[in-house]
Amino acid sequence: MPDDQAPLPPIPVPPAQRWREVRLLYLPRTVFALGVVGVVLLWSRWVAPATIVAEAEAVQAEVRSAQAGTLLGLKVAAFQEVQANEVLGHVATVDPKLLEATLAVIRAEVGMLSSTMAGATDRLRVALEFERLQVEWMTARVELAALRGKLQVAEGDLDRMTPLHRSGVVSEENFAQLKAVRDSLVEQVAEQTKLVARLEPAIRSFAGVGEGGAATSPDSALATAIKVQDAKLKLAEQQLTPVPLVSPIAGVVAAVFRRTGEAVVAGEPILRITAKKPDRLSGFMRQPLPFEPKVGMPVEIRSRAGSRQSARAAILNVGAGMETLTPSIVAAMRLPPAPLPEPGLRIQIAIPEGFVVKPGEFVDVLVP
Repeated sequence: MPDDQAPLPPIPVPPAQRWREVRLLYLPRTVFALGVVGVVLLWSRWVAPATIVAEAEAVQAEVRSAQAGTLLGLKVAAFQEVQANEVLGHVATVDPKLLEATLAVIRAEVGMLSSTMAGATDRLRVALEFERLQVEWMTARVELAALRGKLQVAEGDLDRMTPLHRSGVVSEENFAQLKAVRDSLVEQVAEQTKLVARLEPAIRSFAGVGEGGAATSPDSALATAIKVQDAKLKLAEQQLTPVPLVSPIAGVVAAVFRRTGEAVVAGEPILRITAKKPDRLSGFMRQPLPFEPKVGMPVEIRSRAGSRQSARAAILNVGAGMETLTPSIVAAMRLPPAPLPEPGLRIQIAIPEGFVVKPGEFVDVLVP
């Protein structure tokens, strides 16, 4: 090269040409490598086939009435949260007409006892005065029981008509009349309760005097008859007391089978309550068993929700024999419908702390 000629400068490469080389040479290789890494991660963490499909057991309890009767004042509705041992309503176990007839018989027999005492001699005056007070006390209690029975019926009618009044089915005049009847019965029950409370101390004090040597006649036929009527009245008062419906667990009302005012039979479900948190997971291993599960064996559980939770857990219990797969598990495993039920080995798995799962939700279980 002659000395008078300098080296030529390098020809500049346009940025577009350099970007084209990156797109054609390096970008496909990089995308391919990242894709392989992503597929490996997804397959190992999320797409790995589950050994067992488990279901979060829903803890449910049904509220039933031990006796037949009429449902009164149901206080809860569907999806309402309740607490354990909370009173959800009452069941009136006695027919108001039957109660009124029973009280009428007691009232007539007590009146007959009053007529019997009218012809007694002065020698039994002290004893008869005590027995007269007992008869008056029982008469007041009979009237109180009758008023309470009418009040239960009135409150039941008012509870049934309240939603109808809000929707405009029942007129304002009819609703006001029902409310007035209920309020009147409430006042009558209060006054009759005060009367019974005033008579009871006099009975107790008179009984104390008789025990100190007064000429009472506790063994007389009249005293025996009074005791019989008192026992009948106590039975009627006990039947008048509504049976409370108590929630056995804390949770949410999942279903309401009966409404206020409906007749229920003994043992009939009225409400179904579902606990907000499941206690454990339950799944089945299909045959042939790939391994022999044991209590305490570690497993990995993965949720199917959007958050994709995963946690380590342990097997709680293993079934003693094969059981038929439940329809929900069959649907979760996406098995084809079989003409005969398929048996499997039931396994229960503990739910670790912090693993959020709803009752009835499906999870995948992997056994390492």
